[in-house]
Amino acid sequence: MPPTVFTNISDMITGLLDAGETIIDQAVIDDVKEKLQKAQQQMDANRFSDVEVEPAAFGDTSAAASLGYHHTKAHQVISDTLQGVLVDLERFRNGIVKAETLLADADSTSEADLKKKQQATELLSYIPRHSQGDRANHQSRNEHLPTNGGADA
Repeated sequence: MPPTVFTNISDMITGLLDAGETIIDQAVIDDVKEKLQKAQQQMDANRFSDVEVEPAAFGDTSAAASLGYHHTKAHQVISDTLQGVLVDLERFRNGIVKAETLLADADSTSEADLKKKQQATELLSYIPRHSQGDRANHQSRNEHLPTNGGADA
């Protein structure tokens, strides 16, 4: 059986436990790690959570006050979600580094090495199933947005 060559993360995650030998394109892994690092640096430099518009900035009417209130709540939800995404990016990058180490050390013929491959797969698939960004978004929406069909709080 010829070895499997993975050229992207999705294919690698789904194919890690196949019976064939696993060969990873190091250039692709390095590119993904570099892109994740750049994305995290860009998000760290983003001051979204520091930038707020006072509710009074929308005017002195009741509609403006309501708009200001909802803008503040929506801003908080987005800010909390972005913080969760930052955590996800860091976890995913760390998972790639750890999985890369496990796979480099693995010998596909032994049970212990197959366990390492399984651990690598679990590390890479954990984030999509346990997204801090999704969790932060849902929690923040529940805390900051009305739950009575959209009526004002």
